[in-house]
Amino acid sequence: MTYTPQQIADALDLAVLKPTATLGDVDRACDLANKYRIHSVCVAPCNAAFAARLFKNTSVVIGFPHGNSTPATKLYEAAEAMHAGAKELDVVINYGHFLSGDWGPLEAELELIVPLAHENGVLVKAILETCYYSMKEITEVCRICVDHGVDFVKTSTGFADGANRHVVEAMVEAVRGEAQVKASGGIGSYADVAQYLDLGCTRLGSSKYLELLS
Repeated sequence: MTYTPQQIADALDLAVLKPTATLGDVDRACDLANKYRIHSVCVAPCNAAFAARLFKNTSVVIGFPHGNSTPATKLYEAAEAMHAGAKELDVVINYGHFLSGDWGPLEAELELIVPLAHENGVLVKAILETCYYSMKEITEVCRICVDHGVDFVKTSTGFADGANRHVVEAMVEAVRGEAQVKASGGIGSYADVAQYLDLGCTRLGSSKYLELLS
């Protein structure tokens, strides 16, 4: 299928998440998002209020980038982000404990964050960091996330290996239409965009937009 620039913009979370990102970088991303009607701008918690003043649909990362904060810490960070104007939360799950066979922290943080977010009309995307998982583990973690009411499962933070076809196929199959799938990490061209949208992703994460058009 061929995708128009607006279809790509409608699916894009424009990321401004490098540790060196300045307020000027956030300002430029919000200007780009307003100009091209990009779906969301995704920023760090310290930039949430600034971005929310400039762009109506701000996504804020929680527990970023490693996901190893405690559930209570993530809840506080999520509440603070929503108070600052976040409309979407990209929550890095505690994948270290999950991969150890301890699902408790993952379930605890979702049980805290998801209901509070939904009470405030805010979407939750669970960032899995799938490059560290077996295919069986991808299915397992997607089902845990779905069972706890997340709106999206997301492949990656972009700070490890990013999305790939086989992972996205497994995620789409695992959620069974009960949550949406976001591909993130390494998306830098139109070919990448088309591949993941064709596979069933409804959202993409990238620090680029104009470069995705060709």
